[in-house]
Amino acid sequence: MPQPPETLPIAGSKAAERPVLDRLKRMGITAWHEPLLCLPKSFLDFSQVATLKQALPRADVVSESHLFTLVVTEKACIVSQPKTRLILNATDGMLTVKIVVFIHPGIDVAAWKELEEGKKFHVRGSLQNWNGMLQMVSPDLIEPKMIGTVVPVYEKRRGVVADGAIYDATRHALEHHFEDTIKNLIASFHGLSEPDILRRARLKAPTIAVILKAAHAPSSEDEGLRGLAAMRRLAALSIVENAKRMKQRCPVPDSVVQIPPALIAELINKLPHPLTGDQKQAIREIVDDMASPLPMRRVVSGDVGSGKTFTIMIPALAVHRLGLRAVILTPNSLLADQFVKECKEYFGQDTNVIAVTSGTKKLDLTSNPILVGTTALLTRLKGEKPPAFFCVDEEQKMSVGQKVELTDLASNYLQATATPIPRTTALITHGAMNVSLIREMPVKKVIKSFIVTAGESRRLYEHTRNVLDAGGQVAIVYPIVDDEEQEKRSVVAAFADWDRRFPGLVGMVHGQMKEQEKLDAVAALKSGQKRIAIVSSVIEIGLTLGELRSLIVVNADRYGTSTLHQLRGRVARRGGTGYFFMFLPETVKPEAMQRLQLVVDHADGFTLSEKDAELRGYGDLFEDAERQSGNSRSTVFRCIDLTPTEIHAAASFEAKAA
Repeated sequence: MPQPPETLPIAGSKAAERPVLDRLKRMGITAWHEPLLCLPKSFLDFSQVATLKQALPRADVVSESHLFTLVVTEKACIVSQPKTRLILNATDGMLTVKIVVFIHPGIDVAAWKELEEGKKFHVRGSLQNWNGMLQMVSPDLIEPKMIGTVVPVYEKRRGVVADGAIYDATRHALEHHFEDTIKNLIASFHGLSEPDILRRARLKAPTIAVILKAAHAPSSEDEGLRGLAAMRRLAALSIVENAKRMKQRCPVPDSVVQIPPALIAELINKLPHPLTGDQKQAIREIVDDMASPLPMRRVVSGDVGSGKTFTIMIPALAVHRLGLRAVILTPNSLLADQFVKECKEYFGQDTNVIAVTSGTKKLDLTSNPILVGTTALLTRLKGEKPPAFFCVDEEQKMSVGQKVELTDLASNYLQATATPIPRTTALITHGAMNVSLIREMPVKKVIKSFIVTAGESRRLYEHTRNVLDAGGQVAIVYPIVDDEEQEKRSVVAAFADWDRRFPGLVGMVHGQMKEQEKLDAVAALKSGQKRIAIVSSVIEIGLTLGELRSLIVVNADRYGTSTLHQLRGRVARRGGTGYFFMFLPETVKPEAMQRLQLVVDHADGFTLSEKDAELRGYGDLFEDAERQSGNSRSTVFRCIDLTPTEIHAAASFEAKAA
């Protein structure tokens, strides 16, 4: 039977309080001013008791859940067949109901068996008609003290009412740490007064105390919902204010790099085709940032194929021409080699740019080369003067800790990502960064996306043959798994199957190959010697196949929308029509199918990113967070998943108020 928490120790007994707080450590709650900043998910209203007649199901449909006060007419008994269950009969004085409780771990059988004939008890559950009888299946027993109250629910736990660590902690905090919570919450807004906070959050409540009490100890469900809505507005404002604070930086004169416009124009003129307007604008913004006394902190965001590489390459070459150091960090050696190759192809074979990977034996910096490489660069640059220009390409592949380390190294820091970031999302995920968006595409292409289930797998082989006959290439992506050997086996087994169907035309690339084997395999694919690529998702982070017309992702439900969109962007890089298949060999959950359908419905990465954020929430916003996806948290509020609409509303009001 669910019980309200027992009386907790008094505030002065810190040793006794500690065990209660320790239960919340896994949520990051370590101090008593924090539990009340955890938002309830919903409320259970025990103030309204219904009669069985009022809750009768209509048209044999199960009724909504109601609270009932009943009297036992026939004591509980255990029935073992076909499933073990407890059965008792009860009445509210007018109608009789049969209560069936299926027994499984977590069910308090003793509490039900204690109900003697004639004893009054309270349950919450749904009525249904079963063989002409009124029945209630597995209702919740309610403690008498809870009748007449409205109870906030903090965690989704099936069959549990008003229970759990957060509930216990919030009851204690309401009684002993309420004023301390308010004081710390106001302080988290860095100088804003309580009236200013309420005004900027567009709230009419007279005090924050009224809001917290309404959310955690409401007198009615409506009051609780109003308190919850007000806390969500405070959380959205907290995010916006935190983003503004993170952007505040001190001037660093040594970071200033003045790049002459003529030098930028000279480098752009060497490219084989003109830049798009968005590419030119991004380069201008980077050049302007480096000329500022404030060190550059910028992210360049654009779809795969939008030409982000040139927005990195041009500033890096310009910095190098001025005699300063430029460093570009890539997530893997394949992308590092590709960057170096393209740089020499466009700007001359004598361009002083080198790839640095874990296999690089010696690194000679006397000629000041442009350095392009993996995280192996981190150890090589320790003790060296920070580069004038430091770019991290595909930054989402790196941990937050690595990014912070790089920011410490770099005077001017640029991130480039193929995960499109709408303005609202940028405010959340890159609060300390300025953002350059590249939406224009250098070439026109149309990629048709499909979800394919196991019963339709034959279509994939037929389609592949059609693509090959038309002179195109096909890639099949298999998911990376925790077990390295299992990853290798899955790709190798798939290679054997496809090679049997298309002998001599299949190449293979996976993460467990030796470096030279990987480079040779990629060369065979790029030259067209091999027409079908069986790969792990290394293709996602930069491997370009010019003739790739079709890409199949196996077990697509294991990927997020961002990764799927980046994989899709590898198709038809030179323009025209391409095909993207998300293959599901097994049945997937509805929410996974909903996510995949977003990819089918939205070809524009910026729209997809916003829709995905609406579906699953934003990434963790703590500055030291390692989690980079999932529900958004401000720096103080917890148990909340804010939507882009809520953040946008707070940001828009802040902009008008500024």
